[in-house]
Amino acid sequence: MPFRLVYIIFLLAAYQSSEKIWGQEEGLASYYHERFHGRRSASGRLHDSGELVAAHRTYPLGTFLRVTNLSNMKSVIVCVTDRGPFRKKRIIDLSPAAAEILDFIKKGITKVRLEVVPAALDLRYLDLIYPKIPYLETSHLRINPPYKVKFTK
Repeated sequence: MPFRLVYIIFLLAAYQSSEKIWGQEEGLASYYHERFHGRRSASGRLHDSGELVAAHRTYPLGTFLRVTNLSNMKSVIVCVTDRGPFRKKRIIDLSPAAAEILDFIKKGITKVRLEVVPAALDLRYLDLIYPKIPYLETSHLRINPPYKVKFTK
């Protein structure tokens, strides 16, 4: 009997945290007002309303997120550079450029899905998937990553 109770508690905990494990989140999104253009964000960068950036409460600064508008299935990849939103039911604030791509400027808020996009550092695990075998050339079989992220200052 105690084993069943522990098993049920474990399953409930796994179900509760499954959103964070897979890196997906759904909720309401809004966008920055134009008055924030030129102000400093939490990362120290100047906010440019033409860039594809966002504000999120918990994701680390510099995380790339794919934001999908669930009403029309348009998506955009943004970089988290700020903290917020400071409204309870909203999960992300987007720049006006990202909101325009997602086509919710007139509505103001919309329901979105967030997914974490792997960064360049996550591609180091390709060596574990395709290990190097001594005296056997397999470099022509390797899949090249579809993109390279370059950070410049």
